[in-house]
Amino acid sequence: MPAPVVFVHGLRTSSSMWDPQLRILGDRGWRCVAPDLPGHGDRRGEAFTVEAALATIDEAIAGWGEPVHLVGCSLGGMFALHAAALTDRRLLSVVAAGCTTQPSVRSARAYGRVIGLVDVVGGEGAVRRAMGEEAAAHFLRKGRADLATVDATVVTVGGFDLLDDVARIDAPVTFLNGHLDQFRGEERRFLRAARRGRLVVLPFGTHMVNLTDPGRYTTVLESLLLDAESLS
Repeated sequence: MPAPVVFVHGLRTSSSMWDPQLRILGDRGWRCVAPDLPGHGDRRGEAFTVEAALATIDEAIAGWGEPVHLVGCSLGGMFALHAAALTDRRLLSVVAAGCTTQPSVRSARAYGRVIGLVDVVGGEGAVRRAMGEEAAAHFLRKGRADLATVDATVVTVGGFDLLDDVARIDAPVTFLNGHLDQFRGEERRFLRAARRGRLVVLPFGTHMVNLTDPGRYTTVLESLLLDAESLS
């Protein structure tokens, strides 16, 4: 039986962004869990803190009682890298998708302001136009975190030294990016920082490629997880 997989979601969305992967992998015999981070999904209204987010990830890992794969996308990828650098628990692998950029507090705040502006101008309709209705339905299924949570979250990740985090991770780390992902800019720096790293750039997709092309994405992801298990 394959090892368990813990999925960490991105900013404003929730565990629902991983709905297609949980369904497809579950049908193939994988055991998967995707918790909501504070301030997101079923935990909207709860204050976002780095301590609470890391505790959420740690509880999801510990809950299996055995080594797991840790997979995160965007904000979730950054938190997956940070959590993997800090944990004493054994991880079989880390897959960090759509997050190969080192933010500063300033750039993170600017990104948060852009999200706020898009929200004012387009609201949920902007998400649907960008992703398409089917992908957006998963992204939005459990609602969106409010802008106060966005602000708290971007300031938090702006304080992370992700390259240092990557360098501290013992498990194999795969950086997985869609061809047109806007966070690809520093992928080679991230790869060089990793002890046991590899870079996989899909020949398709943008930032939320797991939702816009879930079948092909999940097949690639499954192969990466199986490769890591063969090396453990």
